[in-house]
Amino acid sequence: MYFTSSLLVAALLGVAQAQTPSGFKPEVKAKLDVMFNSTAVSAPGKLLTKAETGSQPQIAVAGNAVNGSGMYMFVMMDLDVPGQGTNTTRRVLLHAMNTGFKASSQKISSGSTLLTSTEKGPAAYIAPGPPATDTMPHRYVEMLFAQPDDLAVKATDFADTSARIGFDLDSFMTKNKLGMPLAANFFTVDGKASAASTPARSGSAGMPKSTAAPFTGSARAVDFSLGLAGVLGGLVVAAI
Repeated sequence: MYFTSSLLVAALLGVAQAQTPSGFKPEVKAKLDVMFNSTAVSAPGKLLTKAETGSQPQIAVAGNAVNGSGMYMFVMMDLDVPGQGTNTTRRVLLHAMNTGFKASSQKISSGSTLLTSTEKGPAAYIAPGPPATDTMPHRYVEMLFAQPDDLAVKATDFADTSARIGFDLDSFMTKNKLGMPLAANFFTVDGKASAASTPARSGSAGMPKSTAAPFTGSARAVDFSLGLAGVLGGLVVAAI
């Protein structure tokens, strides 16, 4: 009985430690700190609003997961884009793929190292915009990868939103020889919850429209001044 109970406790702890949605592969247990100004994704699956997620987040990770000379890539996906027409199968939409992240000298309140990048692509950030008519909150998964030195993602690969729909993470990882994610997190956004106060960002298929300029190289500047002081202070009192 004791042995069985111990196994059950271990299994429950394993589930509790997952930072990715149930059933999502690859499962990741290391936490990626994701911060929208002073709002942090303090627990996997935290419900946020469209307004709170309107600007690209800042990210941080435990210091032992990164090194000072390494280069890292941030990926964010919506797992729940509604199907089109009579097809009810949910689809994946790539919301962001940003390369060139490096460990900075700054720490957030949890002790994690803030990561920064001067790059904006190859897939610039699209804010969440689940339609108010959808029957469920959308899950947005964020992952951090070690960036291969020979990463060959063309500037035209994600030039418009239609190129991001149906994004296949497994195929992308295989094609570009990516290792498993170093850290991850996810949050949810309910289109119905903020429909009355937030202008819709989605078209008829539930796909947000991007107004970001196309990525034209590997050194496009991006403004990461997203209220860092508020983030560093806000995380001190963030609920866990």
